[in-house]
Amino acid sequence: IFDQGTWLETLSQKLMTLVLLQGDVPMQTESMPKLLDAVRAATEQALAAQGMALTVDCTMDTLEMDFDLMRSALVNLVENARKASQNGQTIALCAHAGVIAVTDCGSGIPKAELARVTEPFYMVDRSRSKRHGGTGLGLALVARIAAAHGAALSVESAVGEGTTVRLTFPPRA
Repeated sequence: IFDQGTWLETLSQKLMTLVLLQGDVPMQTESMPKLLDAVRAATEQALAAQGMALTVDCTMDTLEMDFDLMRSALVNLVENARKASQNGQTIALCAHAGVIAVTDCGSGIPKAELARVTEPFYMVDRSRSKRHGGTGLGLALVARIAAAHGAALSVESAVGEGTTVRLTFPPRA
């Protein structure tokens, strides 16, 4: 009952965020190192429980963003990478020249599935959702957050080799 309650709470929070992203999102100049530190803090316990590490590499100083939404997007990407990876593996979070990327060495996504991964409720591996409490809304939410920030979302993956998800932001005017 507790697990189902937690799952429903997470689902309702994600659905609410999706609904709220229909309007304009106020942007501010925010610190990228601060953002990536917040992502590390939010994910370190779950990663440590599986003997995983998160490497962070950042040469970006600031970005125009909604801090909380961007943190949510990046935490989601790191959590997806954790769920797709084996115990002991490392996940990379990098921010360089207007591009933020999360890379794992996990199970990967079949090429035929890549076009659908940002559809709400779509899951490549439905059995993984039961093990990890997924809803199939994570990448749909990340795609909406990216769009609200004027960023392009791209996913590159190879089965058995891993996945890289990139958020590419437009150059500053």
